[in-house]
Amino acid sequence: MTINIFAFKKFLKSFWGGIIITLIILGLGYSFWRIIRSQGVSFSFLGTEEAKAGDIKTFSLILKNDSRVAIQEAEIVVKLPEGVIDPKNMGETTFNYYLGEIKAGDSKTENMELLITGDHKTAKNIEASVRYRPSTLSSFFEKKETKTILISGSAFQFDLVTPRQVFSEQNFPMELRWANSSNYIFEHVEARAEWPTGFVFQDSNPEVSFDNPENNKWQLGDLGAGSEGKIRINGYLSGKEGEAKKMIMNLGIVKDNQFFPLAKAENYISLIKNPLWVTTFVNDAIDYNSDLGETLNFVINYQNNYSAALRSLKVTTVFSGDDVFDFSTLRAPRGLFYSRLKTLTWEGSKVPELYSLNPGEKGTLTFSVNLKKDWPMRSLAQKNIALEVQTLVESSNIPDQAEISDLPKASTLNTIKINTGSGVIVESYFRDASSQIANMGKLPLRVDQPTDFTIHWKITNSFNALNDVSVKTTLPLWAEFTNQLGGNYGENPPVYDPNTREVTWNVKTIPAGSGLLAKGYEAVFQVRVTPPLAQLNKAIEIINVTAFRASDSFTQKEISASYPKVMSTQLTDKTVPLEAGIVGL
Repeated sequence: MTINIFAFKKFLKSFWGGIIITLIILGLGYSFWRIIRSQGVSFSFLGTEEAKAGDIKTFSLILKNDSRVAIQEAEIVVKLPEGVIDPKNMGETTFNYYLGEIKAGDSKTENMELLITGDHKTAKNIEASVRYRPSTLSSFFEKKETKTILISGSAFQFDLVTPRQVFSEQNFPMELRWANSSNYIFEHVEARAEWPTGFVFQDSNPEVSFDNPENNKWQLGDLGAGSEGKIRINGYLSGKEGEAKKMIMNLGIVKDNQFFPLAKAENYISLIKNPLWVTTFVNDAIDYNSDLGETLNFVINYQNNYSAALRSLKVTTVFSGDDVFDFSTLRAPRGLFYSRLKTLTWEGSKVPELYSLNPGEKGTLTFSVNLKKDWPMRSLAQKNIALEVQTLVESSNIPDQAEISDLPKASTLNTIKINTGSGVIVESYFRDASSQIANMGKLPLRVDQPTDFTIHWKITNSFNALNDVSVKTTLPLWAEFTNQLGGNYGENPPVYDPNTREVTWNVKTIPAGSGLLAKGYEAVFQVRVTPPLAQLNKAIEIINVTAFRASDSFTQKEISASYPKVMSTQLTDKTVPLEAGIVGL
């Protein structure tokens, strides 16, 4: 049978010819897809699913080509989570393995050793993906696998040995012990402490590498297989009787300023009643909120609850915080003040009762000091100031049968928060170009003739932020609120209530230093005054008393103040002579 070539070409270019060609291409593509899918290209991520922190484990990435065609440009990408490290490339978190071509029926394997770090009972997810292209297609295919590793313990033996109970303010020892149970050398190892509130670090052997009140650190260097060591630490705790304090120690590797945990040790220490008891009150309170210039009266009470006498006691009070105390006003009967150390001390030479304090005996000491009246705010470092006064009582002997290794001592701490200094500056003007409000009318004032004035409320605030600020006044019967406003009044402008004749300005929050270190909040409003005949030959009120209320966000003190009426003869505007404020005809 003869095929007409011309007719066949014409058919291929026709609509149905195009449909048939498309179906053939799709069929061939589907056939290749079935070949690839039926025989498959498999990707496996083999390795442990459980490890100890500090273990080095081997993982295998296997790409197997069970299809009938070769695959090309195959590449494996591995992404490591935080805490999983390649010891040979510790700074890298992504690894690329280029496999190239894998013939049909062949496979390729990549092995990698990874160091596992992290806290006990946490999991690490390692992500691996492969990308490849069948040799018969231009499209790429991708497969992903995730390996989850549960951390069950540590390759290190790591223990924190502490007493179960201690007296508040009594020095006590603890010991941190470690041993490398693995066959691996760990480089740049560091031990870190997480101290609870109230713990005071005294010293350690070996010495601490980084002395931070909340987080001491010890650099242990490189720890080889089987190496072991210990750190002896001394310190004391402050707190309430019966309170449990959690001591935490972490061991880890430091790389590029990042800490990778290997082990954690923790212990609880309970505070028990200290037989040497001391408490201090400042103005009848443990913690006190004070205004500048205020007198602080301290009363120190102490008592010996041991079964034996305490000898040669020493009482020391240390003042700390900003230089707000006015030590020229310090009054401390029988006490000795060291100005350089800001320390007040009582000893038996001036207080004979301190030579011997028998079981059950009490004692009392008193002193007073003023805060400075003038302590201007010069920087935001003076924000939220809390002064501390710590009093320590120490004995020079250990009573018989006392279960302590340190000399008896006890301390108490008073915190004095400084209240903010805040207020309103009330100003009044007839000529007030800066407010951009035009005041109309004539001066001197005339009966039944309106004259405008602008009132400025400027809020100043020093040490602490203010909350729920309110400034308020009322208008006299001859005054009218014109709704002309200006100034930096914030989100809420002043508002006028015609029923109560009140002008009110509310501000939710005013930051520390406002009006002193930074631009302050200011509200400007216009008042139109029309003097009645009854005010003839008199000065007239423009606004009544201004009331200011706010809450100190740091000390929670409720603040209130009032400012005098604004009279027409007492304007801030010095371009208006006094006689111009007297009402005439």
